[in-house]
Amino acid sequence: MKFAAFLFAVSVAGGLMVTESQAQVTGLAGWDIFLDPGHSQRENVGVFGYSEAEKNVRVGLALRDMLLETTDIDTVYMSRTNDFQQVSLTQRSDLANQIGATWFHSIHSDAGSPTVNSTLMLWGQNGDGTEKVPNGGQAMSSYMIERLTRGMRTTSRGSIGDCSFYGCSFSSGPWLSVNRRTSMPSELSESGFHTNPTQNQRNMNADWKVLEAKTFYWAILDFHGLARPAERIVTGIVSDFESEKPINGATVAIGDTTYTTDTFESLFNRYSSDPEKLSNGVYYLDDLPEGTLDITVTADGYRPFESQITPVDSFFTFVDVALISALPPVVVETIPAQADTSFRILDDIFIEFSRPMDQSSVETAFAINPDLPGTLAWPDSRTLKFIPDSLPPETDVSITIAGTASGQFGDLLDGNGDGTAGDAFALAFRTGPPDALAPRILTSRPVHNSVDNDRQPVITVQYDERLIEDSVQPGRFRLTPSAGGSSISGFLRHHVVRDQSVVQFFPLSPLEGDVLYRFDIDPGVSDEFGNIEENPKRFFFRTRLESQIPFAIIDDFEADVESNWWVPQQSGTTTGIVTDSTGRSVESMITIPWNGTSAFRIDYGWDESSSTWLIREFLLQGPPKAVTFDGRYVLSALVFGDASGNLLRFAVDDRLPDTAAAYHEVSPWFEIDWRGWKRVEWDMSTGETGTWIGDGNLDGTLRFDSFQLSHVAGAELYGSIVIDDLELYVIGSPVAVDDSEVPEQLKLSQNYPNPFNPTTTIAFELPATGQTRLTVFDIMGREIAVLVDGVLQAG
Repeated sequence: MKFAAFLFAVSVAGGLMVTESQAQVTGLAGWDIFLDPGHSQRENVGVFGYSEAEKNVRVGLALRDMLLETTDIDTVYMSRTNDFQQVSLTQRSDLANQIGATWFHSIHSDAGSPTVNSTLMLWGQNGDGTEKVPNGGQAMSSYMIERLTRGMRTTSRGSIGDCSFYGCSFSSGPWLSVNRRTSMPSELSESGFHTNPTQNQRNMNADWKVLEAKTFYWAILDFHGLARPAERIVTGIVSDFESEKPINGATVAIGDTTYTTDTFESLFNRYSSDPEKLSNGVYYLDDLPEGTLDITVTADGYRPFESQITPVDSFFTFVDVALISALPPVVVETIPAQADTSFRILDDIFIEFSRPMDQSSVETAFAINPDLPGTLAWPDSRTLKFIPDSLPPETDVSITIAGTASGQFGDLLDGNGDGTAGDAFALAFRTGPPDALAPRILTSRPVHNSVDNDRQPVITVQYDERLIEDSVQPGRFRLTPSAGGSSISGFLRHHVVRDQSVVQFFPLSPLEGDVLYRFDIDPGVSDEFGNIEENPKRFFFRTRLESQIPFAIIDDFEADVESNWWVPQQSGTTTGIVTDSTGRSVESMITIPWNGTSAFRIDYGWDESSSTWLIREFLLQGPPKAVTFDGRYVLSALVFGDASGNLLRFAVDDRLPDTAAAYHEVSPWFEIDWRGWKRVEWDMSTGETGTWIGDGNLDGTLRFDSFQLSHVAGAELYGSIVIDDLELYVIGSPVAVDDSEVPEQLKLSQNYPNPFNPTTTIAFELPATGQTRLTVFDIMGREIAVLVDGVLQAG
């Protein structure tokens, strides 16, 4: 859209006026406001597909209508009025300045972790802490934040100057473009997090946006000292008492006024193909009469609710209603599954119900055949767990729960799921054979008899079942040079990943170049059934001759991880996820033992009903963001895989300082088919790239952008990976020896150039041939890289 056409549309749409005789509220004559719905079109998609931009414009339209229809305000301008206009930051502020608006209010919502939800007001602030001139934004924000927070019914981060919030130098500010570039008092509202599942589903409701607009409307009147119109509004959430999930299609009747909550057919089908996935339970009834009113709430499959309320006329009257289901409880899932023919005899049995149960009635109704001793437990109110003392192998087992079992409100069990209460539930399965086999090695890394291996490898042995922890002892797993010599010092770790044990050995120091090594496993490894591997195992591998020469550590994930890296939901390109199962965190249990105490964990849950899947784990800021490089290097990270069959790749910015989307390049996908730690590498010097939004060429200055994950149909839907030591290196020999003249003493010279980017030269002199180690440390004394570790001749 051209700017001139945009200006005309806004002037016509926003230039409506209401005469004083029509207005309920007087006192705004001579004052106007510029409403700026942040972003454009469908930008900043929320966790369930409803975007911040769509929400913002509808809040703005509702606030505009309230002001024009009920006050004597001169004019309400808007930077955009639909989902089609594309408006830049400069266009917003330039237009407000050109038309001489009296006030500027920018409407937004936030992005972050799915567990976070709070409000925020940001007013224009200079770097010295003073409010921008002209003043007013700070005072207006103090009114708005109180009313907005109460209306959104969440916590608040407060009303804060934007420089204090983001950080400005003393001579700069305001931080936000809409505060810095506008010539009138201004502020910006964040009404919650569209990446929060509850907030995003409520944002979809048309009247939830009216509710947000109403909080701004009241704040504007209060800021001007004007009496509000008496309004009686009753609003709230209708939910299931037991699950706390909002109910679709519930009808709320107050007096003669009714409201039906959103349904799949009326709204949610636009954002999901699953009728059970989305709900908000929001209702909003306004223009209610004075006095005490009857309220009735009904929904299919629930007992009706009836009460009385007396609406206030100074704010919203919040009435949440939790309905009690009228449906009998049923069994929704069992472990083992019905008719399972090989249930593991070491596992416990689980029965999950659709509703919280009366535990005593269920335990009384429980029977198992054959009569096996064991213990009943309740992990939660809907799940029964039977812990057998032992399960016999290759035996038919049946479990019955009589129809006398009931839910916590007395509803009898519908055991066969036919809709009629009082039926017994029956589960039949067969246990598997006893395990008489010793643990078997499935794979090893490095591969047996392989060559050109990393000189600081993670040596991995994967078994076909779980091992007993006590049988994984350091003396039982040994790395030695094949030609003989002492065992290599290192760390031994044991992890169970998807029911299979992974034993990994981490050499303490880099291995020698072009040397054949042997990894031995002595007898004694045991599984949970007591089967012991009585034979020794052994495999060989050869290291590469060249060294891994470090160029830069991008992130070792030892500090500021959660401030430097976004949660996946903050990226607009993240899609197809189960949000409450997706996130990032600092990992302290699964780490690389030779380097630091923390790593970076990414949890994922993929929405099976989606057709596209992508997690973009974006690097936002901090020292890792300052590392630049080019396409001559290997980009590497150590990744703890979960054998899910899903995909992982690296993404980089290309052509810095330009950061346009078209200059984002990616590596090829790596299938996560391994368990435990593995070095994942993208050799950028080959020019091989994947396909995303760039042109496929690494032809400029690069910077790390993100880790990206994707789902493959048939792969695991839930899991996690852990990442450590994101770095750059080259493979080669770092040492050139000039032996034409043998020096008389040992000498280490200053590197040159200094400072340097991307390479430097370090000269040193050896008076005699011998073992030589050249190590780089940071200013804290931590080892950064070993450049040389081997025998060098004099020179």
